Amino acid sequence: MKKRNLWIASAAMAWQLTGTAQAAEPPALAEFATGDGAYYTTLGGQVVDPYFINKGFTIALQADVPLKAELRRWLAWLLPRQRVDGGFDRFCPAGDNSWRSCMGADADDSMAATTIEMLHQAQQKKWLTSSQLVAADQAIARSQQLLTRLRNPKNQLYKALLNTELYYLMDNIEVYEALRVTEGAQAGPASKQLAAAINRNFRSGSDWKPALPEYDRSQFYPHTLASAYLWQTGVISRAESDRATAQWLAQHGRAWLSRSEDDYAWGLVAWKMRQTAPIQAACWRASLRPFQPAVGWTVLDAMIDQALAHTGIGTQCPFATATATAPATPSAANP
Repeated sequence: MKKRNLWIASAAMAWQLTGTAQAAEPPALAEFATGDGAYYTTLGGQVVDPYFINKGFTIALQADVPLKAELRRWLAWLLPRQRVDGGFDRFCPAGDNSWRSCMGADADDSMAATTIEMLHQAQQKKWLTSSQLVAADQAIARSQQLLTRLRNPKNQLYKALLNTELYYLMDNIEVYEALRVTEGAQAGPASKQLAAAINRNFRSGSDWKPALPEYDRSQFYPHTLASAYLWQTGVISRAESDRATAQWLAQHGRAWLSRSEDDYAWGLVAWKMRQTAPIQAACWRASLRPFQPAVGWTVLDAMIDQALAHTGIGTQCPFATATATAPATPSAANP
């Protein structure tokens, strides 16, 4: 099977990695564990945000990372905590090994979408116990009902929360990915309609608006990151995705890997480019080694790092001391 690979020339971009030693690995998934099946979102944090964990397990499922037991424990913790309306809150420790809802979801649409995608993939791979299959079906149905309520029939987009008129590009792409999973191998009418709405509402020439209404001031998150969510999804063509990846790396690769504009690691970018730019995905892994405590490291990043390793993405970066110039044109190759 052919795969497109984006080979950036040896002088593609510049960043200086902090040494070559491979000691001090980034914290792994186990270091976020709460002990009862859940995971804290950040190192040393006290909040369980189901979105990050669902997203991480979705990626682990795609990469066939052997985390079946961990997923089953997570679902045993998560599914009984689904709200009646289909959403999930964020949780904080309440003492005596219990938990309390301490915040609502940051965005109900992406929370519902990641729940649907994760559970569908887990069902397809037969990772669930027989008793969890029924609970998973119920959770999917509730999440789908919530998405129906969040959909605006006028612009055909999904709003972040029921009581707002705020629409995010990233969230709508995640809903699109959930719809694709539920529709099967071929894109169905629901995902096609949403893809058209995303292009119609968020696209502005060659640029993409991260949110509607638009922000007053541009920032690394969400402006710089928003377009990366489009890569390899089907919302844009494969050829356009390849070009967009090359352009993004040329403009933002250094800031992303050096974290000069945002402390967080943003492993999702590396995951999105693993097929078209595997060398740069490896450079992301290399940029984290030896690990520096100042890096904003989440449970999602830990799972992405593991997933990349499992799919054969190493930590060798040939551009560690390169001087930036324009990237090479993407080319098709047979690995």
